[in-house]
Amino acid sequence: MMAVSSSVRTIPENGIAALAGWLAAAVALAGLAAVQPAVAAGAAAGAAAVAAWRWPRAAGSVGAWVVLALRPSLDAFSVRGLGLSPFALDPSVIVGVAVLGLAAVLALRRARDGRRVWPDRTLLRTHVWLLAAYAIGFYSGSRLYGGAGFGEGAREMVRVASIIAAFLLVLWWAEADAGRYRLGWTALAVGAVIPVVVALGELVTQVGYREPSGLLRLEGTFSHPNAFGQYLAPFVLVAVGAAIAGRGAARLGSFAVAAALSVLVALTYSRTAILVVATGVAVLPLLRGRALGRGAVARAVIVVSLFIGLVWLIAGPYVEERFADISFGTTAWQLAVAGQSENSFQWRIINWGGLILLGMDHPLFGHGMGMTTQLNPLSNEENGLPFNAHNDFVRFFFETGLAGLICYVVYGLLLCSWALRQVRLAAPARGPTAQAVAAALLAMFFLTIGAPELSLNTASLYALYGMLALVRAGTPTPSPASSRPGPAR
Repeated sequence: MMAVSSSVRTIPENGIAALAGWLAAAVALAGLAAVQPAVAAGAAAGAAAVAAWRWPRAAGSVGAWVVLALRPSLDAFSVRGLGLSPFALDPSVIVGVAVLGLAAVLALRRARDGRRVWPDRTLLRTHVWLLAAYAIGFYSGSRLYGGAGFGEGAREMVRVASIIAAFLLVLWWAEADAGRYRLGWTALAVGAVIPVVVALGELVTQVGYREPSGLLRLEGTFSHPNAFGQYLAPFVLVAVGAAIAGRGAARLGSFAVAAALSVLVALTYSRTAILVVATGVAVLPLLRGRALGRGAVARAVIVVSLFIGLVWLIAGPYVEERFADISFGTTAWQLAVAGQSENSFQWRIINWGGLILLGMDHPLFGHGMGMTTQLNPLSNEENGLPFNAHNDFVRFFFETGLAGLICYVVYGLLLCSWALRQVRLAAPARGPTAQAVAAALLAMFFLTIGAPELSLNTASLYALYGMLALVRAGTPTPSPASSRPGPAR
């Protein structure tokens, strides 16, 4: 009894007070949530903000793991519904808002401590162009369509801000400790486990997303097979890059991972995801040679050729099946106009043409962000929802006009240029990863001519931006003298 009393006396009085205060706050918040959920949510957000300010390192670690490991499993909740408000809440939206709020708190803390919010000024200038494009669309939609345009634009502004915030969270977290580079890639791998396991379950049970023809397409935890395929594509390229640079068992293991993920991409039957993998793999040897010379190109071509041969041997029939139905006959065009051939190539051409013609009504500043899925005359006959543009460049012309499209293209050029610079600056051991991430960005943005509609694939952007942040954190920042070009070697 004396020992217990002695132990109790060793607890500081302020610790007991803090514990009592925490319990009282938890009880009060639970009672408030039953009566006023919105007020309770605000109180919880405020408490979380105070905790993040007080313990920024712990908060940053939690935020980085949410971005890298949790977000891919929430994409299925982001499915659009007819008549849903732009501000409808779901787990993916809540996580996005939480990431944005956490980044804002940590940015203020960094500014107070005298640290840069944007460690890389080039990236700041790059994203000013992106925000300019979205600001144009927000202004245009609000001016043309009032509250509807304002709501759609505000949602898009918050969404893209959360993506940038996710990038900064991972970058701040990874730069604080050299060991977090490897830990960050572990988090990305952990985040891919649940989507892949769910997709394998779909394959085994034959239950999942089915086309009207009865074709089963794997979608994992994503809102659509296209989104799942595009999410996997950068992982395929990273594994191929590791196989090119590796030796022995490491090379074989990377080769096996790349082949297995490529088969999953093929089973999504997403043409755009297949094209992303194909163009990314094609450009990898060039990036390898740019960093290490012509000899490296030859070795990379051999590994890539073996990889393509193996994947084609396993998944070739699935790829052929998906591309076999492309036709331009009268019947195909009639089905496309009727919205009954959503994923066909000829349907996309009609969709793009119709949106471009409609966009010419407001060619300078467009119809407003998010208005494609409100104004597109082609709609899905199953749920009545207007289709997306299925092309980033068409989407930005329709929603932001020529001015916004130019801003978006400049953003893409600057971001790809920055990624290629990271390839040049990367340490030899991390060069293959930097090359693979740059190849993925080039493929998803320009090499597939905007067809993946990357700007709308939030989960894919979280993962891709997370990879870019890890690449940047793992790259030594050159001094002004060392950044000048030296003699050729």
